[in-house]
Amino acid sequence: MKKLLALLVGLLAAVLIVSTANAASKPKVTDHEKINIYIFRGSGCSHCYEALEYLYGLNGEYDDYINIVIYEVWYDKANAALVQAVASKLGDKFQGVPYIVIGEKKFAGFGEGYGEAMIKTALEYYQSSNYKDVVASVIKSGDYGETSETLNEAAFSEGITNTYSDPGTTEEKKNDVWVIVAVFAVIIGGFGALIYSSRK
Repeated sequence: MKKLLALLVGLLAAVLIVSTANAASKPKVTDHEKINIYIFRGSGCSHCYEALEYLYGLNGEYDDYINIVIYEVWYDKANAALVQAVASKLGDKFQGVPYIVIGEKKFAGFGEGYGEAMIKTALEYYQSSNYKDVVASVIKSGDYGETSETLNEAAFSEGITNTYSDPGTTEEKKNDVWVIVAVFAVIIGGFGALIYSSRK
């Protein structure tokens, strides 16, 4: 009986550690401006699709910290001129899409680990007083006539859909964790009461 109780306590501890670790990975929401993640993409580009799919799959999990602004550059000359100017400002040569800019950092292409690195970079800027939005400064200094898209618009145009499209899903996931914790607490409490009553 003691082994069963120890197992249940261990399971509860694991659930609490996982839920605490998940909450700890995000900084406290402050009055810091949201960090813009700019994605310069080409319509039909497979790596751009992967970047959009990754961000869309987050289902707004980081909406308190980031904005995602997207520019299609293959079929929009104004957006193509903008990405050239942004790359130049960063001391870079634009060579292809996706070209992702966060503050003063850029990511060329999209591969394994890029999504996590992008979010980490954005969250670091969110906690920093050194955030400089290079893309916004380039737009402000020129007259490009650029046209941006939201993540939902870009995902829709690329045919990206998933089971996370319901805005309530993220909140439901959070609620599910607490339901699991409550169930484990009731089970452990029940076993504790059973052990206590059996000793009398």
